[in-house]
Amino acid sequence: MTKRQRATVIFYNEDAQEIQVCTVSRDEVEGAIVRQIARGMAMTVPLGSHDCSTPITDETLRQIGGMAVLNQASVHPELRDRLQITLHHPVDWTPAKPPTE
Repeated sequence: MTKRQRATVIFYNEDAQEIQVCTVSRDEVEGAIVRQIARGMAMTVPLGSHDCSTPITDETLRQIGGMAVLNQASVHPELRDRLQITLHHPVDWTPAKPPTE
């Protein structure tokens, strides 16, 4: 029997003003993943090397976490206002045009 694939969902809880993370069965969110990929709204994040045996470093994990929080901050100005971070490039917080369906 094959192991069921999992997906990690990261979201901002406006009521609690917290970032929340949960892991779900991939088939529960597969439709949303496929739609976002088709819209060009998904990112592939390199894990530091194309060699699958290369260790994943602290820095790589910090970058992935930072991208996740910045994605949430892009649509939650109240979260954006709390960021005290240094970025390589300034962020343009202008809302992106919604994808056409």
